[in-house]
Amino acid sequence: MITQKLYQLQEAEIEIESAQKALDACLKKLGESDKVIEARSGLLSIQKRLEELEQRQREIEWAIDDIGVKVRKSNEDLYSGRINNPKELTNLQQEVSAMESKRQQLEEDALEVMAQIENVRAEKMVQEDYLKSLESEWCNEHAELLARIQQLRNSISELGNKREMMAAEIEPQVLDYYNQLKARKGVAVAKIEQGMCHGCRISLSTAELQRVRVGQIVECSSCHRILYLP
Repeated sequence: MITQKLYQLQEAEIEIESAQKALDACLKKLGESDKVIEARSGLLSIQKRLEELEQRQREIEWAIDDIGVKVRKSNEDLYSGRINNPKELTNLQQEVSAMESKRQQLEEDALEVMAQIENVRAEKMVQEDYLKSLESEWCNEHAELLARIQQLRNSISELGNKREMMAAEIEPQVLDYYNQLKARKGVAVAKIEQGMCHGCRISLSTAELQRVRVGQIVECSSCHRILYLP
């Protein structure tokens, strides 16, 4: 029966559309996963914080060294005997004391920065391990995804050939009519179930059912789809 051929053609086309949607979804996933991208971004952020702390540590060390040079120079001046003015000696002693105080503060800052660096380095190691785990997981998923894509492509090709063979068995005028109806309705053929059109769930008349049974192409009087009786 022609309606059976049209229904089978429609089923093949639905399978093709479903497989194509699945293929499109797989192709969209081919890029790196969001988790990997996010983890890599997190690692870069940690690395930046570590670099900033290490730079801060170097700056503090340079400042400590600079103060050390100045303190040594000032102490040499104090104990060299070259300065005899009491006021000048007192001022120099005060400067040395202030520099020593500043150096002590910088040394405390250096210890705090060192502790922060150790914490960030530990955080970095954890993040690196997490990223490696995600990348390994993604490699496995990527391989499975590629296999699935190839499977879907093969299936679409086979279904396409099957669809062409089916279409070739249908008269061109009937096929044009089917395609026009499909373009308007989305689904051109509606199965009859328990005396009702499955497309719109409206009960069919006895006359409509009889015409379908004898092999005529009958449109549902409600939704105007081609009726098919299994």
